This record gives sequence, C-alpha cells and structure tokens, in this order.
Amino acid sequence: MTAPAAAAFFVLADHHGLDADALTDPATASVLAASALSDLDPWTGQQPQVRARALELVRPLRPLVAEVLADPRNAWWDAPVDRARQLRVTDRDVDPGIPTAPTGAGADSWWETYAQQPADHARRRTSTELPPAVGEPARSGVHAALGCWAGDWDPVYPLRQTRFRVPASARVHEIRSARDWHALCLRYADTANYAGPDTNLLDSAQLNHGPAPEWSRVAGDWDGVHLTFAGLLTALYVPVAASGVLTTLWTWEWESTLWLRPVLEEAEALPDLAELGSARAFRTELGSGRAFHVVGLWDDAAPG
Repeated sequence: MTAPAAAAFFVLADHHGLDADALTDPATASVLAASALSDLDPWTGQQPQVRARALELVRPLRPLVAEVLADPRNAWWDAPVDRARQLRVTDRDVDPGIPTAPTGAGADSWWETYAQQPADHARRRTSTELPPAVGEPARSGVHAALGCWAGDWDPVYPLRQTRFRVPASARVHEIRSARDWHALCLRYADTANYAGPDTNLLDSAQLNHGPAPEWSRVAGDWDGVHLTFAGLLTALYVPVAASGVLTTLWTWEWESTLWLRPVLEEAEALPDLAELGSARAFRTELGSGRAFHVVGLWDDAAPG
C-alpha cells in the first residue's frame, strides 16, 4: 500500500477487471508488473506525481490486496530462487559464458553505483521460468518486460535464450523488500567514498539512488543476489534511510538473479526469441494528464 510499483500493479488489475483469482496466474501477474513499471519509468519527468497518484488510487483496493496476499497460490511471489529453471535472455552479441569474477562498484566506478549492477550485468542475470500458459509468450519476467517495453534495454532480435540449473550448493542472497536492498548496500557499499546521487535522476524523478554494493565484495559471501517478485513490487522506488545511509532501488526491472560467480550448471540452449507478437494497449486516465496502461502480450485476435 506504500510502494508505487505494487500500487500501480493493483490499480491496473482493478481497472481491467482482474480479480484475485486471475492474479494467481504467474504470466498475468508478470505482465501487469511490467506494465506498471513501464508507466513508472523515471525519465518521463512526471514520476513524483504518477507515484503519488498510484498510492492514492490503491487505497480503496485494500480488500483486493489482502485477498491476493493471502492466497497460497501466490507463494511464489516471495519464494527463494527456483534452482531448476533459470532463463537468461540476451542479445546475440553477448558472450554466452558466465563471467568468473564481477567488477566492483567503488569510488572509481560511477556507472555501477548509478546503475546498481555490474557493467556486464546482461551476462549475469537470469529470470525464473514461469509455468507454461496457453498462448502466453511471457515465459519469465524478462519476457514480460520486453513485451511491455519496461526498462531501457533496446533489444536486437532475435535474442539468445539459455536455460540453467542452479546447484544446491549455490549461495543466493534474497531481496524481498526495500530494507533488504538497503541492508545489502549498507554491508557491501563503499559508503566512505560515495560521491552522491545522479543529479539527472534527482531532477527528473526525485529519486536518490544512494550507494550500491561493491559486487566483488558481495561475491566473497554470495554466488548470486535474487530479487523476488514481491521484492520487485515493494522495493522499487521506495527510499530507505537508516544508519546514516539512504538507498533507493530503481534499476532492476523484473524478477531476476544477478550471478556473481560461475555456479550455473547444465546450460541448455533454447530456440532464439523472435520479436514478441503484436501488443494490445489499454489506457485509463489518472486525472493528472498521465495514463497508466496494460500492455498485453496476446495476439490481436485473442480475447481481451
């Protein structure tokens, strides 16, 4: 009820008549989340107002929120990383291997602090493969994001797809909330040499990203860092200030795991991903000159 992405998710669900039962479908939930994040893009120049409007509109939806969160079929929202089915989707020119050691986000790595991930993150990120749904191309969070134009990835199709298995011995740190992200930064960031937030992000979206972990230090304790689906909804754009440090997660656009060490096994090459089919957009005015939308991944001929 206080997280902009989660609020936008439920506002979109209500607008399109999706009840708690409909939201138990992982593909539907993933597409809704991607659509919400597409509208919360920080570079529109209207984000403070859009975030506030989403938080206002979600207030009457508390019963829907409570029903969804109480449904045991949604336990996957907060579940640890699924070790059996991890998908990586990358441009064809990305090296198919897993890097052996991450770079660090220290005083001399402004971009990694700003982007909150290693410079070669495309090679390191996987998303959990969703249960198959008839006629639904959203096979993972990254597929949903691609179909909804969430994030700043400008893909060059066809894309390479690889399925991995995660061994039981892999150490995975779970991020389920904004406070979890703050704790990771507090433990592993170079706060003493932090140069401050990006002024463009502050001006455009009033977001202070804060320091980011030094990923080479994180790799000393963890093989991967997993942002759960619940973490995606409740951590993005939510500032946390504690112990003299303020952080705001803003760049992880889908449920994903960032792999810091080469622990993935049984790489299985899947067919290349052709450009996702025609999208259908729905819009609802929020009264502030801004429109939320749901971008479905269904064919034009399919029912709405």
